[in-house]
Amino acid sequence: MLILLIGIIIVAGGCYLGFVFYQRKTIKMATQVYDSKKKLGEIPLDDEFKLAKQMNLTGESQKKYDLLYNKYQVYKNRMLPDIDSQIELVKEDGKGINFIKTRNDWKNANSSIDKADETIKEIQADLAQLHDLNKQHHLAINELKKQNEQYRKTLLEDNEKFGPSIDGLEKMLEDVENTYDEFIDLTEKGDPNGAEEVLTDLKNSSNKLSDYIDKIPGLYASLNDEFVTQLNEISDGYHEMKGQHYNFKGDNILPKAAALKNKRSTNLEELRKLNIGLVQKNNNDIADSIDSLYDSLEQEIKARKTVEKENEVLAEYLEHVTTQNDDLDTKLKRLSVSYDLNHQEVETNRQYGQQIHVIQTDFDKHQAAVAEGSAVYSEIADRQDKMTRDLSQIEQSQKNLYDSIITIPEKEESARKSLREFDLEMRNKKRRIDNLNLPGLPDDYTDSFTNVVKEIKRLDDSINLPKVNVDDVSKQVVMIESDIDSVEEATKKLIDDARLAEQALQYSNRYVSSNEEIANASRQARQLFDRENNYHESLAVISQALESEKPGSYEKLKDDYYAKAQ
Repeated sequence: MLILLIGIIIVAGGCYLGFVFYQRKTIKMATQVYDSKKKLGEIPLDDEFKLAKQMNLTGESQKKYDLLYNKYQVYKNRMLPDIDSQIELVKEDGKGINFIKTRNDWKNANSSIDKADETIKEIQADLAQLHDLNKQHHLAINELKKQNEQYRKTLLEDNEKFGPSIDGLEKMLEDVENTYDEFIDLTEKGDPNGAEEVLTDLKNSSNKLSDYIDKIPGLYASLNDEFVTQLNEISDGYHEMKGQHYNFKGDNILPKAAALKNKRSTNLEELRKLNIGLVQKNNNDIADSIDSLYDSLEQEIKARKTVEKENEVLAEYLEHVTTQNDDLDTKLKRLSVSYDLNHQEVETNRQYGQQIHVIQTDFDKHQAAVAEGSAVYSEIADRQDKMTRDLSQIEQSQKNLYDSIITIPEKEESARKSLREFDLEMRNKKRRIDNLNLPGLPDDYTDSFTNVVKEIKRLDDSINLPKVNVDDVSKQVVMIESDIDSVEEATKKLIDDARLAEQALQYSNRYVSSNEEIANASRQARQLFDRENNYHESLAVISQALESEKPGSYEKLKDDYYAKAQ
C-alpha cells in the first residue's frame, strides 16, 4: 500500500514538473512572437506619409499615394491588431495543456508577422520612390533647361551648317521644349509618376535631336560642298583629257556625273525631311560612285604612260622574234635539202610566223588608234601585256626549235663516224676468229655476226640517202652498238672455249692410253670440236673428264690460260 502511494506521488510530481516546463516554454514562445511584432513598430511611416502629402501630389501620383495610404491603414488598423490577438491567444494557450493547439497558434502568429513585415517594407519602398522621383525631376528640370538652351544656341549661331534641315530641327526643338514644359507642369503639380512617363519621352526626343545636330553638319557639308567640288572637278577633268585625246571605254563619265548631281539634289530634299538614315546611305553611295569616276580618269592617265613606255619595247620585241623566225626559216630550208625533217619543224615555224603576224597587226592597229586620237589606253595596255606574254612564249618555242635542229648535221657526222667504227670493229672480230683456223663456226654465232653486218649495211644505206632521216639513223646506231656488244661477248666466249678445248684435248693425250674414261671423253670432245663446231660443249666434256680422273688438272690449265691472256 505504501509503495502504491509512493508511486502515485512520483507520477503526480512528474506531471506537475512537465506542466511547469510546458508553461515556461509557452511563455517563451509568446515572448518571441511579441518581440517580432514589436520590431514592426520600429518602422515609422506616419511622418513619411505627412511629407508625401506636403508634396501636393496630383494625377497618377495622387492615386498611387492614396493606394499606399489605404494599404498602410489596413496594416495599422487590421493586421497589427490581429497579430496582438494571436499573441494573446498563444499566452492563453500556455495556461492549458493543449500543446498542439498552442504550437499552431504560434505558427499562425509568426506567419501574420511575416506578412505584415513584407507589407510595411513594400509601402516604405513605394513612398521612397515617390520622394526620389520628385527629387530627380527637380534636378532634371535644370539640366534639361541648359540642354535646350544649348540646342537653341547651336541652331541659331550655326544655322548655315544645317542647310535645308534647319526648319525641321527647329520644329523638333519646339516639340522638345513643349514636352519639357509639360514635364515641369506635372512635376510642380506633384505628379512624379506622370512626370516620369513624360520624362522618358522627353529624353528620347532630346537624344534624337542631339544625334541629328551632331550628324547633319557633316552630311550637309558633303552634299553642299565636297560633292559639288568633286563632280565639277570630274567634269572639267574629263573635258581636259578629251582635249588631250584620251578616250574611255563606254564613255559614260559625264552621264554618270550628271546622275550623281541629281542624286545629290534629291538627297538634300531628304535631308530637309530629316530622313537621316537614308541621307547617310545615299551619301555613302554618292561618295563610292565619285571614287569610281576618279578611278576611271586616273586609270586612263596611268595606262597612257604605260602604253607610251611599252610601245618601243614591243616594237623591238616584235622585230627580234620576226628576225629569229626568218633565220629559222632559212636554216630549215637549207636543212630540208639534205635531211628528212619529220617533226613538222617547217610547219611549226610557219605557225610561229602567223602568230607574230597577228600580234604585229594588232600592234599596228593600236599605233594607228593612238595617232588618230581614238585610243582607249587602258584597253591597249591590257593588250600590250598579253602581246608581251605571247611573244615571250613564241621566243621560247623558237629557242626550243632551234636547239632541236642545230645538232642535226652533228648527229649525221656522229652516225657516219660510228658507221666507220662499226665496220672496223666487225672486221677485227672476223680477223680474230680467222686467226684460230677453226674447222667452222657455230650457227648461232654466225647468225648474230651476219645480222650485225646487215644492220651496218642498212645504216650505210640510210646515211647515204638523198635526205637523211637523222632520228632513224640515230636509233640504228644505238641498236647496232648494243648488238655489237653482244657479238663481242660471243666472240670472246667462242675464242676462249675453242682455245681451252684444244689445250685440254692436247693435255688429255697423256692419259688416253692409260685411262679409258679420259680416252672416251677425248674422242667425244674431238667429235664436237671438229665436226659439230660446238666448242663450248667440247670443252665441257673433256674438262669434266679430266677433273674427274685427275682432280685439279683442268683448273690449273684454265688458270694458266687466263693468266697469259691478260
